Amino acid sequence: MRLFGVVVAAGVLVASGIGYATANEVTDQVKRTEVFGLVKNRPENDGGTNILLVGSDDRTGLSKAERSKLHVGQSEYGSHTDSMMIAHLADDGSVGIVSIPRDSYVEIPAHTTSSGKTIPSSKQKINAAFSIGGPSLAVETVERSTGVHIDHYAEINFQGFVTMVDGLGGVPMCLKTPIKDQKSGLDLPAGNQMLNGTQGLGFVRARYFDPSADLGRMKRQQTFVGAMFKQAMSPSTILNPARMVAFLNSAAGAVTVDENFSKRDMWNLAAKMRSVNPSNVTFQTIPLGQETSAPGVGSVVVWDQAKSSELFNRLKTGEPLVEKAPEASGPTVEVAPSTISVRILNGSTVSGQGTKAIKEFKAAGYRVSGIAANAPKRTGEETVIEYDPRYDNSLKTLQEALPGATVKPVKNLGRTFRITVGSGYDGVKAVKVSGPAADQAAAATKPKTAADDPCA
Repeated sequence: MRLFGVVVAAGVLVASGIGYATANEVTDQVKRTEVFGLVKNRPENDGGTNILLVGSDDRTGLSKAERSKLHVGQSEYGSHTDSMMIAHLADDGSVGIVSIPRDSYVEIPAHTTSSGKTIPSSKQKINAAFSIGGPSLAVETVERSTGVHIDHYAEINFQGFVTMVDGLGGVPMCLKTPIKDQKSGLDLPAGNQMLNGTQGLGFVRARYFDPSADLGRMKRQQTFVGAMFKQAMSPSTILNPARMVAFLNSAAGAVTVDENFSKRDMWNLAAKMRSVNPSNVTFQTIPLGQETSAPGVGSVVVWDQAKSSELFNRLKTGEPLVEKAPEASGPTVEVAPSTISVRILNGSTVSGQGTKAIKEFKAAGYRVSGIAANAPKRTGEETVIEYDPRYDNSLKTLQEALPGATVKPVKNLGRTFRITVGSGYDGVKAVKVSGPAADQAAAATKPKTAADDPCA
């Protein structure tokens, strides 16, 4: 997750309005490595921009004292992916961040080592690809597993992340409960606080205190990145030349990108990020199926095939990953259609009127019970709503949806309203729900964004 700071830095680069010389100096610090020249059998580039962001647990550049301070261990055992995600820049200007669980069970393609030895394909955790074959194999594994074309690659290690957060002057965070994780050295109280680089690293790495382990850690990473984005694009950074340049220099010096990620590409990325609002930066995780155990690999997670395919199809295009919810229209009511049960009868001589009404009530979100049937008694043009007086608040929603309908109380009818549609029935009118129920429903379906308040 920490790699999103590089994308944030691109936005700051343009939004701050710094001069060409300074911008050129910043981009000159970015390191490059060969990635795509070694990737085989690539999927088509159907549109959109996708950047594979890798957080490496490489300890390079850290002294023994610094490793001890950061609680990252002293051992040198090569580089591994501490986090992996795809940043999707959509054509509408929104940014979608997709976390890839590092225990995802996928097929790692056959590859050739630097010594010329060919290693056959194997089923392993996705984070093994980076440690086995570096950035190229990581990209190829992600592309093969998702079918998504990766346009660019960016990587940062522990030291780079700490330096970047400190260059920003820290990242504001709000915790609902205290966090204490011995292995990461994290010890934070509840409430609002400013996390420095060391604390931020502990926050995005800690997992042993959390029963949900890696999945809980990914959620904290998303929360931290959202807060980092808001801080980087805030006036306290943009209007503070010293802090802004410090952050840009630390971000540029901390990142390694693919051989094709040119200065022009960086400036194009910066131009796209310039006007991105935090509410248009969304976070999600590849939908998961079951957790299982694989022989010789251990505990792994598999992706939900249907849901993940839908997500990958969006990543292949320039579409936003999250559709903007349409503005609700119509009169305001307190009880949502989704909580109201109705039984539809045809009281007219118009064939199929009941079936038509059932389809329209379902489309409007109501719970429809039973199948189409004729009413025992014809009502002519009139549409009649029969209801139990105990549910008079729900009745108000139906009266707004069926203006002009006749209302008849029926004692002990129960929670299901009986609606007899007449020949004058002309559809179900849309309503707008307000109040606590609407707020709870909106919160339940609203995607996580960089604008969210962690303590809300």
